[in-house]
Amino acid sequence: MKNALKILTLALTLLLAGTSIVWAEESGKKSLDQVFEKTVIVPFDYHEKVFLHGKKTDVYGDYKLYQKNGRVLVPIRLMGYLADQVDPDGGYWQVTWDSQKPNDVILSNYQLQKTVKLKVNNKTMYINNEPKTLDIAPQKIGGRIVLPLRSTAEALGKNIDWLNGLIILGNEPLDLQNPQTLEIAERIKGQLADKRKEVDFEKRVNPIAKYENTVYYIKTRYLETDQIEELYSKTANEPEVKIALPGEKRFANYRIINDELYYLSTIDGQSELHIFNFADNKSRKLCALGDWHVDDGWLANMEYLNNDFYIILHSGDLTMGWERLYKLEDGSLKEITGAKSFISLARAGDCIYYTDFHPMGWSNNLYQVDLKTGEEKAIGDPDFTYGISRRIYDDGSVSYGKNSDIQIRDDYLYTVGYRETDQKDKSSVYTINLKDKTPTRVTPPVRDFWLVEDNIYYIDLETGYLVRVDLEGNNKMTLVEKRIINIKFYNENIYYTAIKENDRNAELGKLYKYNLISGQETKLSDKSVSSFFVGRAGVFYQAEGYDLGLYKINESGRSLSIVDDSIYSTLLTDSGMVYTLHYRDGVFTAK
Repeated sequence: MKNALKILTLALTLLLAGTSIVWAEESGKKSLDQVFEKTVIVPFDYHEKVFLHGKKTDVYGDYKLYQKNGRVLVPIRLMGYLADQVDPDGGYWQVTWDSQKPNDVILSNYQLQKTVKLKVNNKTMYINNEPKTLDIAPQKIGGRIVLPLRSTAEALGKNIDWLNGLIILGNEPLDLQNPQTLEIAERIKGQLADKRKEVDFEKRVNPIAKYENTVYYIKTRYLETDQIEELYSKTANEPEVKIALPGEKRFANYRIINDELYYLSTIDGQSELHIFNFADNKSRKLCALGDWHVDDGWLANMEYLNNDFYIILHSGDLTMGWERLYKLEDGSLKEITGAKSFISLARAGDCIYYTDFHPMGWSNNLYQVDLKTGEEKAIGDPDFTYGISRRIYDDGSVSYGKNSDIQIRDDYLYTVGYRETDQKDKSSVYTINLKDKTPTRVTPPVRDFWLVEDNIYYIDLETGYLVRVDLEGNNKMTLVEKRIINIKFYNENIYYTAIKENDRNAELGKLYKYNLISGQETKLSDKSVSSFFVGRAGVFYQAEGYDLGLYKINESGRSLSIVDDSIYSTLLTDSGMVYTLHYRDGVFTAK
């Protein structure tokens, strides 16, 4: 008996020791929740839905996955698409199939300088002409070529795991035994088992406003060579009402200003700007648009500056087109100036300031127009490009983007700028003295910036951190040491989504609030947030992943679920949220 107990004790000791060794090996990997937003997840039981970097996404195509001898086989086009999605910075995988060689498949990535060649019923794969033996050869099933998933993915440099019917592609090894991995895997499978189809685009509606208890939205009817847009309203459970408006309406680039809808309409061949009032449900003409017609281009922008109304009309296409800025005076439009493409616009006193994007010459693009005399001149450093952010990466690649609007405070203009002739210069915030026109750099390179009271808040270009300096660029203080994704200022708080990793491609983050008075940061949600909304109605956010849906933060700071479904569009109003869904038609509201 004692010997039996000794043997049992020894066996248990070895078993536990073996378990601890296995756990130590597995613990060097990451659980699925840690890498979920960096993976592509496809169910073997495929219903045209996958998770791409944490987002439930419809991937349409006549794709079917197969199993043979315990190996998963994937259609060649789907394989190329998934490989591209795993690593957006890893270049594009081109799939080549030649009808003259119907059994050969080539996957090429120019950026990685990598080529993978496979052949139907041949267990030899060539990676940059180096042979490698496959466990199973590519097959032709139903006239289509399917590739062995694991071997092909590994040849493309991707990590791949199989977990309870889920195929997980990523760049990091996954701990498949972690309890958290197993728990969320079941929730992911539940989401991807969804067989519903997206609402047909012809049935989609575009909510634009809510006034009191009535929601207003646009419906589009598509014809063979044209489309017709109509405005509708719906109050609670009452039937929807089509609103009769004069002329042929165009709602592209509409604006909601002071509970009124500004939109274009054409009557008897003359294009006009109209205003629809939500309070009395009546429309009125604001002005005619002269010899400009809606078919000439598009309405680029309209806004009030110092209580005067300005409108920008685009003529032509993006390449050869141009824009004109007008001011409304006594019911008619007066041309102020023109540009290739206005980036941003501001007014101070009797002058308009604007930045222009011209592909033939980017620099010296900040201008001042005297509204009284019509005199126009470039200001700032002529070697600089303003209003455009430039970032230079370690591999030498460069990215550009439109930045914050021009902002003016106490005879100083604030904008981003960089020296065009310096190929290593990155966009920083500059002040320009409007009296002597001298520019001064006040921040290091930034991604974006804001003026709030007597301070400049900016996102550091390299780290993504939120930093504050005074208007002269002094008294620097880092407020948030996380990579900011999206940010909004409201009252005495800053709301933002952020991640702790330095991932410039991240679109999802946790939701936080930073109080400007106390300097305290509060985490509002652990969910993966794609967008959030802050206003008089409260704080709402849209979550993705396996907890997808629309949520509201209540007074105690808890997240309350409004709907646990895929959100298609959202609109924040003073009385709550208006939203539509991916797989269910209709317009919905929440307070």
